Amino acid sequence: MKKPVVLSREELYAHVWSKPMSALAREFGVTGNALAKICDRLHVPYPSRGHWAKAAGGKAPQPTPLAPAIDGEAGPITISSIRATSRRARTRMSREARREQLISVAADILTREGPHAASMKRIAREAGVSETQAYNYFKTQADLLVELARRELRAQRDRRLAEIDRGSDHYSRLALSIRGYLRHVQERGALLQMLLRNPEVRLLLRDNYRARRSGDMNRHAERLVETFGVSRPIALACTVILTAVSLRTGKLVANGKISAEAGERLCVAVTTQGSRDTISAAKAALLRA
Repeated sequence: MKKPVVLSREELYAHVWSKPMSALAREFGVTGNALAKICDRLHVPYPSRGHWAKAAGGKAPQPTPLAPAIDGEAGPITISSIRATSRRARTRMSREARREQLISVAADILTREGPHAASMKRIAREAGVSETQAYNYFKTQADLLVELARRELRAQRDRRLAEIDRGSDHYSRLALSIRGYLRHVQERGALLQMLLRNPEVRLLLRDNYRARRSGDMNRHAERLVETFGVSRPIALACTVILTAVSLRTGKLVANGKISAEAGERLCVAVTTQGSRDTISAAKAALLRA
């Protein structure tokens, strides 16, 4: 039985690019598959299949650079033929709780490091499950990210509706709705914008997002009809245009172009005055008719 080998992540990287994995694994007293799993866990790149044949012909590709270590990867690595007892704390969760945990872990990684870091392997590892287990909850990474985007959209909508409930009339509710939306966007909007830049996520969300936004705008238009007696086409046109103003302001806030406070002052002024002018003009037209 071979003695355990202790080395740094940088030394492991140098070893795997110095000779074939099968030969190196024999030296360490483990299987090639076990050595590959160690490298995967520590994000140590190793040569792909066919690399050493190309190297023998003088056409070997350049080694994949070693990325900086992240939490838990910087310490010494022990490679041994003796199977280690698992040090992972095993916890039983309901299926729904585990799904929510994976979504939360993905949100945290995206917020801290961006989309390139949020692989299923990384998400699973930080959640304390295997990558295979993670795929039992989400068939693809895009499915997980879509659920995260839906969660963010629900939270955004809930914040806005909670603010609306505090209003006493149409104009105060309009201002509070914009304020709640923009404050939420300033706090969490960068994550949602990051998710919506993913074409696959946008495609999977599109129909659901459009249907919900259309429902919200139709309900707002109906309130204008009931409260002020304007025609439904005018009420809907006003709602569509002023919603577009709010969404554009939200993008500027999410991307850090303006603060939520500045966006709120501009957007509330534009939408409130626009709503007043539309309602006044519609009423005047009804009187003339």
